[in-house]
Amino acid sequence: MSEFEKRKFLVFIIGVLFLVLVVFEVVSFGNKQNDILEVSYLDIGQGDATLISYLGKYQILIDGGPSGRKLLEELGKQMPIMDKKIEIVILTHPDFDHLAGLIDVVKNYEVGVFLGNGASADTQIFEELESVLLEKNIEKEILTEDSKISIGNNLNFEIFNPDDATLESKDRNENSIVLRMDFGINSFLFTGDATGDIEKDMITDGENIDVDWLKIGHHGSKHSTTEEFLVATSPKFTIISVGARNKYKHPAVEVLELIGKVGVPILRTDENGTIEVFCRIPNEECVLR
Repeated sequence: MSEFEKRKFLVFIIGVLFLVLVVFEVVSFGNKQNDILEVSYLDIGQGDATLISYLGKYQILIDGGPSGRKLLEELGKQMPIMDKKIEIVILTHPDFDHLAGLIDVVKNYEVGVFLGNGASADTQIFEELESVLLEKNIEKEILTEDSKISIGNNLNFEIFNPDDATLESKDRNENSIVLRMDFGINSFLFTGDATGDIEKDMITDGENIDVDWLKIGHHGSKHSTTEEFLVATSPKFTIISVGARNKYKHPAVEVLELIGKVGVPILRTDENGTIEVFCRIPNEECVLR
């Protein structure tokens, strides 16, 4: 085979591969549109990262886990290949295992707006994130109790924490953003690393925390998830974002026993991998896949 024929064959192969990629993308995107809302609790190790995809084209990322490489890998599996924009990024609080992965996200994706609790951290990783956000000229806004976000008619968010009192705390976990998401008859609660004290505060404040899908706070730490909170939230499913054989021994045996006591299924990223919840229409219950 001559050099010309080799080059011609190589161009042909590249063309075929590109065509396959385009077809795959179209089919994949079509399938995603069938699921109006997807909530993916990403398997990113010992940390937190949740991707919410609405109508197959609007993405909300809550936290970024401890590894940019791992997070980008998971986002590549969940988002359409040609989609390089994440409309909303939310950092619940500036701990390494929630923050670090977001640096690579901001570098590799177009980010519409970056939302946080306004707290800072005296760490190199926090300073690096702030530097990248400034370099990319990404809009930043602060979420506090009673903040609300709506996307279209059916997807709504409400913020339950932090409030004025918790923002004065030196404990970053107590400053965690806690947000409720409603999609028709379906409800989700994302808790960051909220402590038992914050759980009690939300109950005392009369926040609407009765939900279907509950992300357990602080990776199942014994300092979160009180029995009172589990009863008040009355979830149908609980999700724990946690790394396998982690040094903190999360989730705590006490928390697992408590969830078992109230009879709610437990899903764990260290055992189940990325946990995907699919919602087709607002007046039907979301399901696992």
